Amino acid sequence: MRVAVAGFAHESNTFSVQPTRLEDFGILTGGEVLARHADTYHEIAGYLAAAVDLDMELCPILSASATPAGPVARDAFEEICGRILAGLADLGRVDGVLLALHGAMVAEEHPHGDAEIVRRVREQVGPRMPLVVTHDYHANVPPSLVEAADALVIYKTNPHVDQRERGCEAASILARTVRGEVKPAMALARPRLVLNICFHNTSLPPVQPLIARAVELEQREGILSCSVAGGYQYADVEFMGPSVVVVADGDLELARAEAEALSAAMWEARDQMIPDLPGPAEAVRQAMASGEHPVTLLDVGDNIGGGSTGDSTLILEQLLRQSAAGWVVTLWDPEAVRACAAAGIGAEVELDAGGRTDDMHGAPQRVRGTVRTLSDGRYEERERRHGGGRLHNQGLTAVLRVPCGQGEGLLVLNSRRQPPMSIHQITCAGIAPEQQKILVAKGAVAPRAAYEPVSPKLIEVDSGGACWIGRGPGDYRRADRGKFEWNQ
Repeated sequence: MRVAVAGFAHESNTFSVQPTRLEDFGILTGGEVLARHADTYHEIAGYLAAAVDLDMELCPILSASATPAGPVARDAFEEICGRILAGLADLGRVDGVLLALHGAMVAEEHPHGDAEIVRRVREQVGPRMPLVVTHDYHANVPPSLVEAADALVIYKTNPHVDQRERGCEAASILARTVRGEVKPAMALARPRLVLNICFHNTSLPPVQPLIARAVELEQREGILSCSVAGGYQYADVEFMGPSVVVVADGDLELARAEAEALSAAMWEARDQMIPDLPGPAEAVRQAMASGEHPVTLLDVGDNIGGGSTGDSTLILEQLLRQSAAGWVVTLWDPEAVRACAAAGIGAEVELDAGGRTDDMHGAPQRVRGTVRTLSDGRYEERERRHGGGRLHNQGLTAVLRVPCGQGEGLLVLNSRRQPPMSIHQITCAGIAPEQQKILVAKGAVAPRAAYEPVSPKLIEVDSGGACWIGRGPGDYRRADRGKFEWNQ
């Protein structure tokens, strides 16, 4: 069984001012795709693991991904999508196609970029070719994608730690379809609400019971897969919001009934989905007063994994103003890194840090301190963490020791935007997290897998930025605002 494999993933924040260009994508081709993912927890690693037992030959085309930011530029989308289609044609005969897509890609000319990719692949391979897609939990799923694919499998965890298993599941459905053992029939249901990212933790209510119900449903005869997507509220697109996807074996009515029932259960839980988080000033006060250390402040508004800038100073400003000590803040600031590198380790510098990208993420903060370390910013994560990746690179990185209050803080300045999915983002720079009082992670739920093991207390912070949780219907143009329950 020869199966084509391709990946094209991007989470596109339409409120971000940073465009996503072709050069922002890391692109693997041919054998590199399998080699790079083999020892990770990515879904492509799941395709590989399942292929051994399924007597499946994987034929990799390419895998492309970029750090979340603004919409994907037209030329980038067309180039990568075109290379997938050309690679598919070059493979000759294949028995099926596996596509690892994100589900929240917005391209300049295609609001639902993932659906456009699937449409083009379907058009090329024809209506009978088995085509199975995997998606991130933060997917906005349009009906057109469900119509074009045979099956859609979505991560069941946030933080995303089950990608490998979902890859195995997708490969299994594809193999059984190719062999004629099953005939996928897929249905989509969309509750009329916005599930705020504050409630996307799949280990806690209100989402945990819904995921448990989906897992239980998959044990029923005739059900091949059941997925619950939290949606992605930072993409202003028509089908923004949560969804339920059920794949049954040849029984579309069964799939529809179960999808609608689970969608209704999410709607019934809507009163549990009203956010109430402290702002930066109050969050810092709570962290300073805590008897448990370190406290991790989750900078939700500057969620890099959600497409924000990574240079917000809103929490740093409060740490400085309230004379906190023992803190660690990471900022994306290539200019400040260059200044530290020019000065050298041990030198005292005075510079502006952060707040350079736009006016949503606070003003640059004037800091004076000593350059503690300089490093290449590369680190490796061997544990199962959000995103499933292993090798990471935040570019040239400087750590600045900043006197503050009765002690000091550590300002980590990097030159490449990197979501805090691994605690090694700071340990690689010589910082021992267990020795600190306050850690700041620029994310919402995703950093928990990395920070909960070292932090007895985590506080989500209602900070401003491209990922501000308080956006309401007035901020959206494409989303069908009249259909949503805006829990604010």
